[in-house]
Amino acid sequence: MIELYISQNKVVGSAAYGKYYPRVSYKQTMNIHDMAVHMAEHNTPFSEGTIEGILRDFVKCVREQTLNGNTVKVDSLAIFKVSVIGNGCKELYDADLDKTITASIGTIGKNDKTGPAVQSLKLLAQATGEYTREELNKDGKLGWTDKAAAEILAAKNAANGGSSGGSSQGSGSGSEGGNGGQSQGGNGGSSTGSETAQSYALTISKSGSGSASVTKGGNAVNSGASLNEDDEVEISITPAEGQVPTASINGSSIELTEDGGVYSGSFAMPGQASTLVINTGTSGGGDDYNPIDTGN
Repeated sequence: MIELYISQNKVVGSAAYGKYYPRVSYKQTMNIHDMAVHMAEHNTPFSEGTIEGILRDFVKCVREQTLNGNTVKVDSLAIFKVSVIGNGCKELYDADLDKTITASIGTIGKNDKTGPAVQSLKLLAQATGEYTREELNKDGKLGWTDKAAAEILAAKNAANGGSSGGSSQGSGSGSEGGNGGQSQGGNGGSSTGSETAQSYALTISKSGSGSASVTKGGNAVNSGASLNEDDEVEISITPAEGQVPTASINGSSIELTEDGGVYSGSFAMPGQASTLVINTGTSGGGDDYNPIDTGN
C-alpha cells in the first residue's frame, strides 16, 4: 500500500496557495543489497550474493549501453536513455571567429554565438508495461497515514462545531501505532502515530541553464541542509528560455505554478533522507511521454 500525507501550499502569490495536496510517505530507500535479500526470499535457488552480483553487473551494463547511444528497455518497468541539456547556440557557424558549433560538453560565453552544443548529459527513465501511469492507477492501493487521518478528522470536527471525542481508523501505519493505528480526534485528542519531528539532510540536485532557489520560511536552503520532517520547503525556478522546468522530491513530481515566467512550488519534508531534483531546462513532453529525470 502507498501511504499518503497531506501538504498545504504556502507559497504566497501562487495560484495554488492554500490548497491541499497528497504526498507519498515513503517508508524506506531500498538499495541493491536490500533488493537482493528481498528477491532471495521468493523461493529462488540463487543466494543473496549471487543475485546482488547480477544486479550490480546489470547496472554497469545499463550505463555502458546508454552511453553508447542505446536505449535499454526493462520490460514492465522502464526504458532508460541518456539525454542532453543543450546550450542553445545562436549560430551554427561564427564567421568572425571561424568557429562552428561542436558536439561537446561545455559552456558558452555570454557574447559567444556558438560553441559546445551540450551543457550536460542526464539519464531519463520512461515508464513502460506495468509501470505506465494507466497500469499504476489500476493496481495502486492508497491509504492515509495515521497523522493525515487525524488531520482530516480534526478538520471535520472543526467544521461541525468541534467534537469532544471520536476516533479515526488510519489506513496507514504510524511508527509506533502499527498498521491501522487509531488516532484520537477532537479537543484534547492525541495520535498514537509518531508525531516527533525528526531531522533529515536534504540533498539538492540542479540542472539546466536556468536558475532556481530553495527556501524555508524565507531563508535559503542549500544542499545538505538539515531539515525537520514536515518542514515546508518552497521552490522558485526561472527556466531557460523556451523551456519548462520540473522538480521532484524522492522521485515524486512537485506541482509547479507559473506566474510571470517564474515557476514556484512547495513540499513538506518527507520522513526520510530526501533528494530534491530541479531541472530548469526541460522540454515539455505531455502525457504520452512522461520521463522521470533521475537527476544524474
